[in-house]
Amino acid sequence: MISIVPSRFAAGLFGALAFGGLAFGAAVEPHPNRGLYSIWYSSQPETLDLPYIVGGQAIKQWADLAPAPGRFDFTALDQDLAALKKRGFPTTVQINGNRKPEWLFERVPYHPQKLSHQTGDAKGTLMYWHPAHREAYRDLLRAFSEYLDSSPYRDTILGIRLNFNALGTEHTAVSESQRSLDQWIVPPGVEGAVEWSVAVGEAYRADVIQWFVELLGGKTRVFVRNNISEVLRKPYLDLFETGQLCWFHTSSEAQSRGNDLQYTTFLEYCRTGKTLAYAESWASAWGHHGGKTDDRFCSPPQWNYWRLLNDLHCGVSFIAVYANDLGVAIDGVYQRQAYPQYQAEFDKAFRFASRYAGYHASPAQSPGAWAAFREGDRLKGDYDFLMKRLPDETQPAVTIGPDEQRFGAWARILPAGASMRLKADPAFLASLPPSGASVNVTYLDEGEGALAVRFGVERHEIALGGSGRWKVASLPASAAALAGGDGAETIVLEARGASVALHMAEILREGAPFE
Repeated sequence: MISIVPSRFAAGLFGALAFGGLAFGAAVEPHPNRGLYSIWYSSQPETLDLPYIVGGQAIKQWADLAPAPGRFDFTALDQDLAALKKRGFPTTVQINGNRKPEWLFERVPYHPQKLSHQTGDAKGTLMYWHPAHREAYRDLLRAFSEYLDSSPYRDTILGIRLNFNALGTEHTAVSESQRSLDQWIVPPGVEGAVEWSVAVGEAYRADVIQWFVELLGGKTRVFVRNNISEVLRKPYLDLFETGQLCWFHTSSEAQSRGNDLQYTTFLEYCRTGKTLAYAESWASAWGHHGGKTDDRFCSPPQWNYWRLLNDLHCGVSFIAVYANDLGVAIDGVYQRQAYPQYQAEFDKAFRFASRYAGYHASPAQSPGAWAAFREGDRLKGDYDFLMKRLPDETQPAVTIGPDEQRFGAWARILPAGASMRLKADPAFLASLPPSGASVNVTYLDEGEGALAVRFGVERHEIALGGSGRWKVASLPASAAALAGGDGAETIVLEARGASVALHMAEILREGAPFE
């Protein structure tokens, strides 16, 4: 294995490893290219002009980069990188295997059917574990490594996404009904066909990871898929611990749907500041992806917003957003359907995520700290960022308040007479100027009671007006008040006269943009 250039992260950093802990992590510098990245924008290039977009996407098919055996052409990639460099935008590079070189069908056995919806070759599906396919993919990665040596756009490349490019780009498993060799077409003179098995698939994945590390690890950042098994990741754990390998996934959602390992990987390695994370959403806020539509339990603005909160909570520095979701923030239109009531909600959600992305392990530099209150179905608990909610008597709520507002997918109900206590990261509090910050509390304006807010000796009371809408109260707070005296708590919220539904408490550093 070649030596890999050390990252900005130091080994041995510690921090909270799960949703429920109260520990705060060590501090690292936020990455200069942190923020929101527009993806899949060929039909909506205007999304690159949004003020909170800092990066784009460079994606090319294997078939286009390797037009003939032993010949590689990165001209089209150069064009994409040149356009992004002109904007000053970084990008990840995706070499996708939806379409593979035509000439491989003369050298590799193939199934006449498309064994994955990601397979785009008309002839069918190549036997990706065959030696000729493996050699061709490694040759492509070696050629890309050599391309990096002389590319004038190398500094535009944030990193390369580790794609297995087996069945399409992401998939590797062959169904039992399609494994028998008598279903596969073997080109004349080709030998070495073997039936697929789980072990064969894992061996291929292990080799691809090794190729990326050996050929590219010392030249550009390698983002490894965070759903790989414990066995596959074990040889490289030291590289993740020290930031020399990074994690990514294309599965960000408002909450895990069962793929918990992907989120706990981010929590363990990225939220703690050990390495970097890049995340792309699984589907649009409406649930659309790859010709399919997923069910949504909440409205599109709520799903979009809580997906962003989840990424921030998990320590994602580079948040990739579908252009068709970003477009809603421009004109309130999604797939030619007008949703004017959603435009501001999408825009404000993106501004919030842009403000915080990449500061999860940088408390002294973070613009703020916050906790968004939820219970959830999996990986239960709040999404939080340099602030924790202490144990209390609150009760969970789901889909509460107006659908067109972004907040109410989840909330917590504070009973009348009860208190919610929150504790912010001490390093964040210590970094505040004397004039301090604002304390922003998002609550459902329902009923006739009041919400009392206390930090140190400073006290405020917010009267509920019964509008039935989510509101944000912004209260000035001095650094001395937020220090909290004995350090037991930073903010105390108390429901008076009636229960109150709460979405978030945020401490926003003086000078940071509110929205």
